[in-house]
Amino acid sequence: MDTIRKILEKRPLINLISFMILIFILPFAHTMTLRLVAIFIPVLFWLLDTIINRRLAFKRTALDIPVLFLLLWGLFSTIFSIDVKYSLKEYRGDMVTGFLLLFSSINNIEKNKVERIIDALIIGVIIVCLYGVLEYFGIAGQMKMKGRADSFTPDAQYFSTYIILVLPVILYRFRMAVGSIKYLYLLIASLVLVSLGLSFTKGAWIVGFIELVIWGLFIDRKILLILLAAIIIGVIGLSLSPTNRFFKKSFMEQYRDSDSVRIRLWKYGIIHLKDSPVFGIGYGRKNFAAVYPEFFKKDTQHFHTHNTFINIGLELGIPGLIALIWLFWAILKSLWKDRKDKLNEKRILSFAIFVSVVGFLVRIQFDHLLVDEMALMLWLLVGIGFVISKRKEAVNL
Repeated sequence: MDTIRKILEKRPLINLISFMILIFILPFAHTMTLRLVAIFIPVLFWLLDTIINRRLAFKRTALDIPVLFLLLWGLFSTIFSIDVKYSLKEYRGDMVTGFLLLFSSINNIEKNKVERIIDALIIGVIIVCLYGVLEYFGIAGQMKMKGRADSFTPDAQYFSTYIILVLPVILYRFRMAVGSIKYLYLLIASLVLVSLGLSFTKGAWIVGFIELVIWGLFIDRKILLILLAAIIIGVIGLSLSPTNRFFKKSFMEQYRDSDSVRIRLWKYGIIHLKDSPVFGIGYGRKNFAAVYPEFFKKDTQHFHTHNTFINIGLELGIPGLIALIWLFWAILKSLWKDRKDKLNEKRILSFAIFVSVVGFLVRIQFDHLLVDEMALMLWLLVGIGFVISKRKEAVNL
């Protein structure tokens, strides 16, 4: 027993290392085993501490009820799914693991250790974005889709989504930096924006623009000048690019075709929400293609509606969709209040995460990306936001 207690004394350090490793490796493809280890170690130590000390310390938040409802409704949807085995796998892998990470981060990350976790994130951002730029210009690696940087992530969609999640955090560090360090973060922010441009993901471009505008209006108006400069330099840079992908007629036609198909998918999905309005067709993106194969037969990329909220409505029914909207409303409402304190370092980081969530919500209107490593990154950032935001402290249950 004494040995276990001595190990538990190292729990804060173990938790810190686990979350630093996790936030660093999340964008890297094929790291699922290491991710799960990093996620479950803090959970296991929390359970061990609960058993040994015979107390359940749980930090209550505004997210508790909507998350519980989503978990229960997701389970019901899985039971009534058209493919129970597949839905159970997705439910366990995305919903259960994701929400476990959310509450683990809220309960296991110490407020005074948050900046060390952000340090690990910054290092990961530099490596991932730098490799993406080198990859695009043929210096390192090979792009999975010609002319679209994807770095170490599964594809350009994930790469661009990772960037829009971390961009506000980079802006936070730029805002708080002093002296020559400020130029370093300006350079990192520039690298991130260049990487976003080279992903050639139009939905993410829109999100990046929105995030910069929000940050400029509420925190630092100098960012608006940087945004204007980035747009000018970006257009010139893309026009001088060896691939010159943006200005090719076939590329523009491909974009128009993509928009047209998305609109048809959205309309189709909305119309068919009435087919299974209570429990839906079962949790998991691929169930859409199984029930409605019309689009999938023409293009295998269209195995879902390319809109998270429409797809969740089809998967979990209308109650599940309402619960998801409720959850995001609770997140935004809790983080939004920190916008007023522009001098408090932790409050600015909390608002940065608010901007990340807003950006993610816009991004998932163009694709279903509340899955896999991008969902985990979102929940981890939200957890950090709740750690440093104004909220109730832990209570013993």
